Amino acid sequence: MADRINLSGDFRGSIINIKSTLTNVQQSVGEIRTDDQDARKELEKLIGQLSEALQTIPEKNQEAAEAVAETAKVLVDTAKAEKPNKTMVKITAEGLKQAAQNLAEVMPTVVTIASQIVLTVVKLIGA
Repeated sequence: MADRINLSGDFRGSIINIKSTLTNVQQSVGEIRTDDQDARKELEKLIGQLSEALQTIPEKNQEAAEAVAETAKVLVDTAKAEKPNKTMVKITAEGLKQAAQNLAEVMPTVVTIASQIVLTVVKLIGA
């Protein structure tokens, strides 16, 4: 079932951008070239879990949450290239883990989910 969203007012500090970013990432997972459908489904599930977790981040940590979402997007975008640059995937994967670490105190599950995303992406592209 699709989300129903009614918008009005000031959206500064809102989570709308994070959710749409990760929804787009989740859709991009299908473009990663792989025969491992189980890993692809696992990655889609993990991105969904990350989206849910980031939506509960306190407003004062929204910038860090946006960094996690954007880094996850870059990681999947890099992995879905026709011939993924494995060095870039590894660098971006480390960036995702570091971005998630910034939220460890307020939402430790983000660190766990980000680490699982990294492992799944590396498995998908054979890096």
